[in-house]
Amino acid sequence: MAASAYPAEAIGELARLLDACGARWVIGGSTGLALRGASLDRAPRDIDIYADEEDASRIHARLASYKQDEPRYSETDRYKSILSHYAIGGAVVELVGNFRICSAGSRYHTEVGQMLHPAGDDCQVPGGRVRLVPLGHELIFNVLRERHDRCQLIGEWIRRQPTHHLPPLRSLLARNALTQAAIGQIAHAVNLSVPELLASPSGPGLSMEGN
Repeated sequence: MAASAYPAEAIGELARLLDACGARWVIGGSTGLALRGASLDRAPRDIDIYADEEDASRIHARLASYKQDEPRYSETDRYKSILSHYAIGGAVVELVGNFRICSAGSRYHTEVGQMLHPAGDDCQVPGGRVRLVPLGHELIFNVLRERHDRCQLIGEWIRRQPTHHLPPLRSLLARNALTQAAIGQIAHAVNLSVPELLASPSGPGLSMEGN
């Protein structure tokens, strides 16, 4: 199947607007998967970008003339974040600051500057380059929101390049508190046993929290 369409013009304009703004941010969600060549059941409706709270403020200041609303704290049964929205190049950009997930006993916190941006993947778009969240984040996120179809796709990608994708996944697991059940689902997606998934390259396994 062909890769899903994505708002390339808007992404390029976003990259241009945020160039040298001093903030670290990454693209995730459906648009991030489409940029990797995924064939999705429907084309991305918006562009999800993630940043730490301080960097989200910098991004909002840079995109102020495109804003649809002001940043606001948002909390649901599963998610906590600071959300704001921008109309750019015919698409809606959703800025997600300080994103946290609490789901079925698991707790996961996005650390963009320290983890997701350094471990992410570069992607060339018209007008510049953007950074995609690492696949390890996408796998954890989709396990915790019970999107099993996405987990299968992402797990397959990780298995194709394990030396590139498994280290960031292991680091994210070590820095967050996921239940044994969630870790088991992640291990299944990448075709590893839980001990194999949690084993560091140097030998000792990672500890499992929150189980």
